[in-house]
Amino acid sequence: MLSKKYGLAFIFTGLMAWYVIHTGTESPPRPESCLPSPYTDYNPAPVFTRWQWESPAERGLTSSPGAPLDDTNILVWLDGKKRIAADKMTLAIAADWNTLAPKLSDLLKQENFSLRSASMPVAYLEEDWGQALLSHRPEVAASLAEKFITPKLWQAQQAGYITPKEVEHKTNRAISQHLLWLTPQELIKQPELQKEISFTEARKTYSVGDTKRTTYLKIMDASAVFGEPKVALFLTTCVLSPNPNYSYLKAIENRIDYWKNFNLLGPGLRPLQSYLSDKFVLEESIKPITTYLKENNLQSELASEVMAWVKKAPLAETAPERQPGETTSSDTISMVTITLKDLLSDTDDSREIKEYKELPDGNSLFATQRYDRQQQNYVSELYITGPGNPQHATQLWQGKSLSGLTLVHQGEKAWFNTSPGQWFELNIPTRKIATLALNEETGVTSWFSDANGNPITFSTDYSDEGKGCLIFRRIDPRISPPENSLFRTCRNHFASGNSIQPVLISTPGYFWLEDSNGLVKLNSETGRAELSYTVPFRSPADIGSRRIDLSADNITRHTPYPLGSSEAHWIALHYQHQSPLQHDMNAWRMGTYFIDSLSGKWRFSAELNNADSIDATARSAHGRFYAQAGCGKLAGSGITADIWDVASATKIASLRRLRYCGLKNMAFNWQGNTLILVFYDRLIRVKLPDNRQDAATAEAIPAESKS
Repeated sequence: MLSKKYGLAFIFTGLMAWYVIHTGTESPPRPESCLPSPYTDYNPAPVFTRWQWESPAERGLTSSPGAPLDDTNILVWLDGKKRIAADKMTLAIAADWNTLAPKLSDLLKQENFSLRSASMPVAYLEEDWGQALLSHRPEVAASLAEKFITPKLWQAQQAGYITPKEVEHKTNRAISQHLLWLTPQELIKQPELQKEISFTEARKTYSVGDTKRTTYLKIMDASAVFGEPKVALFLTTCVLSPNPNYSYLKAIENRIDYWKNFNLLGPGLRPLQSYLSDKFVLEESIKPITTYLKENNLQSELASEVMAWVKKAPLAETAPERQPGETTSSDTISMVTITLKDLLSDTDDSREIKEYKELPDGNSLFATQRYDRQQQNYVSELYITGPGNPQHATQLWQGKSLSGLTLVHQGEKAWFNTSPGQWFELNIPTRKIATLALNEETGVTSWFSDANGNPITFSTDYSDEGKGCLIFRRIDPRISPPENSLFRTCRNHFASGNSIQPVLISTPGYFWLEDSNGLVKLNSETGRAELSYTVPFRSPADIGSRRIDLSADNITRHTPYPLGSSEAHWIALHYQHQSPLQHDMNAWRMGTYFIDSLSGKWRFSAELNNADSIDATARSAHGRFYAQAGCGKLAGSGITADIWDVASATKIASLRRLRYCGLKNMAFNWQGNTLILVFYDRLIRVKLPDNRQDAATAEAIPAESKS
């Protein structure tokens, strides 16, 4: 009886050990799962040159007998600096399918491959082959554009959402950049894409020592792609080799740790891999075919990616009208620092500046937040300084929170929002504060001003009537929706998602917007797009959104709204380019393009050196001066602020605050001779030379923007 119990215990223990080891070990990939990867890490993607077979000796395996792939050559790409082992290869062979395919099939059978032959419509080609087809057969691209793109764009133009120039630009771009390979259900309707193309798939699994190898090979009739006799061949080999770091004991430890760290949010530790899997191109797998091609003088091209055969038409490059310069004048600037303790003698370390506005009389309006230790909560306060006395502040309001401080009506009044969503209006000359009855959407969307300084907002209308289009409204406490609606435009349906933003420029009768298409001028009464400009490359677009907007680039995210000047006729758009001098993928070159608002020409670029963000911008009243500031967070270089004379494309000053980020805002004063940099604990007033001034008038006032 006792021996029977021991026997059962032994069996139970063995089963438990097997279960623990089994659950702690990741199942190795199956041979049938070996397919070419749709992704690549080649950057730039190697194409037809610099491919060679690399021997085990060249890989340093002669001293490691028994190492995986110590018996065969592999395909690599070398340029003297970089080495990339190919995980797949593609051959384009100049030959007729009906002649070559039977010969290759016979060769593969001799090499013990299992074969499967079939056919499919051209419309079911993968997107990379579809783009190659469109690049080699422009008549197909033109036909697809005429059927799927042009009608939608023409309807949008008729409705006033986009301009005729944008219709032409988007159509040409869709054709030249091969962006028209749609879903098979759409493509199959095209007669030229209904033709059947033949293909043969082959697979072989075999073992060499401790490794198991599965070669996947596909031969396809590519004549429909190239418009001439071509046979395409794809090949990859999946290699499974024992994981030297795997053991039964480690698998058991893995499961024990898994159970210890288990939580309801999901598994903690992955099972261990008993086998390692990788993909290569082995010479032994393709040599019979390459030998046959050489013996029969059949020409072929080798590449890693199908995209190598996509004939990309280069995008039209533009150049600025002039190169920026720096002032050589001996005129100097002066700086005065005013701390919070200078403004408010009773301040403590918890108080910070949250909002700041320059006012017409040479004074300022600013809001702070501090921690009240007696009440154990935060308190917000609104202050105004005296004209000509920037170091004397008077409190106007106190409450739990304050945000959205905005000047309206040419600086005569200010609006601000408090918790829980209550709006107030400050009459600046009388210093009286009144409650505003603004609708609940105010403050959630984008604000800008019309030519008279009246605030305007736009948001997406998701109602059945709105159909997800943009609705523009005038913000006026005396008018409620829908009476305050100006117009509705569906332009956002033809731009990358959430990429439309206002340009802060006062142009009577018009609103300017920036989006993934460039710049557009809308009629402020009808909302019709009357003028549009394509602009220099700003920031990489979301590839997944290109199908609708057909745009190569996008607005630069997380930067201030673009500023403009209707008097000096320019609009400043931000750009964000990856730095070619840095290996860090997060290193960026930031700056601003100045676009002529009358002609659409690119005047010049103003790069913000030592910064990987643009945090605040400011414009003087008539647009003579422009300032931009940002922080070099990655390099720890602190704040950089540049002041530009726009008309002469000259940088007149560059300011640095080392090892410190924390710029809240920036503004020119209404007298046009001082730039104020606002930090959480101080103001830095930068006085321009006496000969540089741009004072405000009734027709033109300064403007600023922050991210």
